[in-house]
Amino acid sequence: MNKGKLVLGLAIVMTTTGLVAPAMQAAVRHPHPTFPDIWKYGITKRGYAYSQYWLKAPIRLGSSASITDAWGNLKAKDRANYGWAYAGAQKKWYWGTAKAFYGWYRF
Repeated sequence: MNKGKLVLGLAIVMTTTGLVAPAMQAAVRHPHPTFPDIWKYGITKRGYAYSQYWLKAPIRLGSSASITDAWGNLKAKDRANYGWAYAGAQKKWYWGTAKAFYGWYRF
């Protein structure tokens, strides 16, 4: 019985501390309903977290991309009125997971 409690306790600690959390997590908010877009995100082999977004709109809509840590602290952001928005940061061990976001705005 003690072995079962130990395994359960270890699983709870690992889950709540982020020891088994994925390295990258994407947050899909609202893909644009009308215009095509491209979103690339991930972590390179050297631990660089990135988010790249391009909204192909013929009207005045810009692209935005950002990277946050597991607690929502902003690590990198970029906006581009035309073309790609590039956001990236070297991932640190204390971030937990890196989260990638994209968006668009009127200008």
